[in-house]
Amino acid sequence: MHATRTLTALMCLALISPVALGQNAGGVRALADLSLEDLMRVEVVTASRGSDRLGDVAAAVFVITRDDILRTGVRSLPEALRLAPGVDVARLSGAQWAVGVRGDAGRFSNKLQVLVDGRSIYSPLFSGVMWETQRVPLADIERIEIIRGPAGAVWGANAVNGVINIITRRAQDSLGTRTEVELGSEGAAVLHGSRSTGSAQSGAWRVYAQADGTGPSSEPGGGAANDASQVSTAGLRYDRDLDAHTQVTAQAQVLRSQVHDTRLRPVVVAPYVLQSPTMQLFERVHAHGVLTHRLAEHSQLTVSGLVAFESGEERGSQSVESHTTDVEVSHAFQPFGAAHQITWGAGARLYEDHNETQGIGRFDPARRSMLDWRLFAQDRWVGVDERLSVVGGLRLDHTYFAGTRSQPSLAVAWKQTPATTLWSSLSQAIRVPSRGEEDADLAVAVVPPGMAGNPLPVLLRSGSDAPTLVESVSALQLGLRSRINDRLVLDATLFRQFYDPLGFRSTVPVNPQVVMAPTPYIDASIGRVAGHAVAKGLELSVDWRPVPSLRHQLGYTLLNTEMPMALAGNGNSSALSRSPRHLLTLRLSYDVSPYLSVDAWTRYTSQRGSDSTLASYTPARTALDLSARWSVARSVVVSARAYNLGGPRRVEIQPDLGYSTPVETRPGVGLRLEVSH
Repeated sequence: MHATRTLTALMCLALISPVALGQNAGGVRALADLSLEDLMRVEVVTASRGSDRLGDVAAAVFVITRDDILRTGVRSLPEALRLAPGVDVARLSGAQWAVGVRGDAGRFSNKLQVLVDGRSIYSPLFSGVMWETQRVPLADIERIEIIRGPAGAVWGANAVNGVINIITRRAQDSLGTRTEVELGSEGAAVLHGSRSTGSAQSGAWRVYAQADGTGPSSEPGGGAANDASQVSTAGLRYDRDLDAHTQVTAQAQVLRSQVHDTRLRPVVVAPYVLQSPTMQLFERVHAHGVLTHRLAEHSQLTVSGLVAFESGEERGSQSVESHTTDVEVSHAFQPFGAAHQITWGAGARLYEDHNETQGIGRFDPARRSMLDWRLFAQDRWVGVDERLSVVGGLRLDHTYFAGTRSQPSLAVAWKQTPATTLWSSLSQAIRVPSRGEEDADLAVAVVPPGMAGNPLPVLLRSGSDAPTLVESVSALQLGLRSRINDRLVLDATLFRQFYDPLGFRSTVPVNPQVVMAPTPYIDASIGRVAGHAVAKGLELSVDWRPVPSLRHQLGYTLLNTEMPMALAGNGNSSALSRSPRHLLTLRLSYDVSPYLSVDAWTRYTSQRGSDSTLASYTPARTALDLSARWSVARSVVVSARAYNLGGPRRVEIQPDLGYSTPVETRPGVGLRLEVSH
């Protein structure tokens, strides 16, 4: 794996060298090319594992298109996710991000399932997605589908608050050679190259390589933070129609990331915490394939498989090696004419790892092998002149720590008019505990003597749950999606999610023991306790095009959380309790000419937490991004962006207990050059 960086550099050079200025670089697409009626007909696959029109889906769905990503000039996946209503995105450091749907954003947001072409990138080690170790080149993304609300019946455990599915372009849809170079503030740089060739009948290939990095950010109060990063990746995608009934897709990627960080290491002598520079190294090789075969006119079989090898190290703290094997078979058919569409299937995943820790705790056992399996079924019935659809689903997930659990759902959609759909859903989803929660015993903080009446320093450890805590949510959603006229589309969702049980960090340490050497202190654990909470609110998105060359997009989320005061009062109890009440985005897109587009995008995030005296509190913030995209020739596009304008430097979110020091977000600029042939 240490050859990854060299391989990436060689592939970039090979892809860049033959570029000539000849054809369109995918440049400036006119807003009028995709009408609002066409937008409502966009096919989405994440809501039901099938192909549904966006306007008809009985779920809170939002689609971020390829054009949205290109026009705004965003540099990373988390930045792109800010385009969707209801998605809370905050920058933790130069490369680390917190992403949540309907709250719960954090370093290890554990209630959000994230997929790349249907392949889960959710970590069974720490329950979440480590965004700094994930790379999907933005140039290769076709669209990003976001489902807000529980989707456990379709995508299984951990799809509690939503699902993000990043869908990449088919190789035959990106023929030619493409090169991107981007430079920006704080040492940000991206070099990307790709080449696609072939056809669907004979087989189409896309090979790509990318190297990107960031320099140090700013610490609160000034000074450079220790959060520079370097990530290199190379991969390929192969698509082929073997015959009129069979299609195959295969993908592979090799990745290496190096992220600097500053850990807060607890010590039992004053000042009781040390800022320790460290480096996170991570390497991955994975291969993923999908075979689709049409058995009959309304019968289709899909087989998918995944193999992944990973190794990671945080110097001076922890190292891990793991490998994952996953297989799944699904079958979709219509047994009773055209009224019912049934999808059912099964899958299994084997995850094995080896963890070693140095000085901060231990994993017990250090090695673990976990075999999980799943069964799922869904029936979609359409009737009443195709105006009414009812979708019922059930999934059984058997996981190593949680045993066998069921996740049901029922959704109803009524097409009141050809342009208006009313829908409602009832669903339940679970989050199973991670390997870290069950097996890790890590030091996270020290309570100084004198606080809470303790005569000695208290070393707090993140003890495992006892008994195992499987979190669960039940949700009711009501939605309206309407194309009011040829210029205006409205999408609104009311939701209520009841979490029971929900894990909270215990306010009372357990199993205290006095340790005498070398310095007397009290060793204690802070496990998790079961509680409950309610999250309810409104999600609203409006798409208005008063003239073909001008587009206004508004997204607003109101989130209200309720939980017992004894639990909500603990500042580190739950990321849900620190979720912002209001999220607002307003984006204006304007085509100045067929060759030049400009966008202005403002975002407002209300405060995190209600008590400004707690370390987890962050004030409200507003940011403005400006971007322009100019097709200077048939094969050359130049993009410029100014971001995080209009406000003071500010911490967007406080890191989780025991992890990195916070950094400030400040205004910046970026310039991108795209050349294609």
